[in-house]
Amino acid sequence: MKYLVSLCIPTNGVTEWVLPVMESIYNQNIDEQLFQVVVADNGDNKDFAEAMDSLCSQHTNITYKKTSSMGFLNQIESFRLADGELIKFVNHRMPLVEGTLKKLIDFSNKYSDKKPVVYFSNGKLGLKESYFCNKFDSFVKELSYWSSWSAGLALWHDDIEKVDKISEFNSLFPHTDILFLNKNSTEYIIDNRVLMQELPTDDTKKGKYNLFHAFAVEYPKILRELLNSNFISENTFNDVMSDLKVFLGQLYFKFIILKRPCSYDLTDADQYIATNFSVFNMKIMALPYFLSNVIKNKIFKKEL
Repeated sequence: MKYLVSLCIPTNGVTEWVLPVMESIYNQNIDEQLFQVVVADNGDNKDFAEAMDSLCSQHTNITYKKTSSMGFLNQIESFRLADGELIKFVNHRMPLVEGTLKKLIDFSNKYSDKKPVVYFSNGKLGLKESYFCNKFDSFVKELSYWSSWSAGLALWHDDIEKVDKISEFNSLFPHTDILFLNKNSTEYIIDNRVLMQELPTDDTKKGKYNLFHAFAVEYPKILRELLNSNFISENTFNDVMSDLKVFLGQLYFKFIILKRPCSYDLTDADQYIATNFSVFNMKIMALPYFLSNVIKNKIFKKEL
């Protein structure tokens, strides 16, 4: 059956996250013949599997599959199971806000003929509701480092054939590989409406990948390949790298200087940063965050 939208939820089987996401989808009261829900589960949580089996018995538009794909590559498995015209990635920690499913269905209806490249930035960018352009370079520049964020990804079912032709995905950013598939499109859209809301959680329950290897080495490598292939300009490359440096400075302050607890691997942070950035400058950039934190703590203690 061909649906207008497939919502793809790759997960490692965290019940307290996925079930609220599922509830938020079916509370939208949309005809289940219009959309599909795909859950690709690479975890080993038997309770989660039983909960999903129960949901499948209640809703005929759920596709649930156990997979062996590691980490972020589980996303690809979920996309290959999708039958919808528009395929939307859904982070397993992010329930849909009211009205989101209708907006996605309306988007699919409106653009299914032209099939523009689209990214749903969920209010993360300083844009009005939507940004339109006809150049890949402009699209990459406007997205900045948010192109590394999987939660905004969407693709059309026709793109699956191109996905299957990719011989090797970046293991940390396969979603970025997919987002950048159509470099010669004539229409790109960044939809900045808030469609999802992240569940309260802390950094100890997030990814286990090496954070600074991912964002200081692997993601810049993707950008440099685009630059070297003349798909983006040097100006765009420098702008995104500049924004990325600020983002890395925030991460460095939070996890290296403050030593906030997290699930990420922080091994060899300085070494990875030095691949594309100055470690000294990273520490200097972290200084304002440090001073701000000290001032806040002093004010808090004074109020107590």
